[in-house]
Amino acid sequence: MARKGLSHVALKTRDLTKTEQFYTAVLGLEIAFRYPPKMLFLTTPGSGDLLNFVHSGARTGRSQGLEHIGFKVTPAKLRQLEKRLMQLGVKIGGRRGRYAIYFSDPNGYRLEYYCD
Repeated sequence: MARKGLSHVALKTRDLTKTEQFYTAVLGLEIAFRYPPKMLFLTTPGSGDLLNFVHSGARTGRSQGLEHIGFKVTPAKLRQLEKRLMQLGVKIGGRRGRYAIYFSDPNGYRLEYYCD
């Protein structure tokens, strides 16, 4: 049976290559598929979710109402990711106790990784 309901979130990016490198090499998402030359679909391994990045010359901004994109992980994965972000110089922009960290991707989108 085909999945129904929300299948993906589409976000603008000015640099598809930089976005792909950040989400795959830093965050561990996988390439689900592409629609060259302007679209990339990424997925969290084993989840069935999709993030679609669409190349656009327009600047991204908060005007469309996006607060953040949340990813749920285990406590161990959260600690590993925080350590990796610090090693790569990615600034942690906020916290919710020991259970969540907030930071931005290369496009300025705010991401939350949490384990509660």
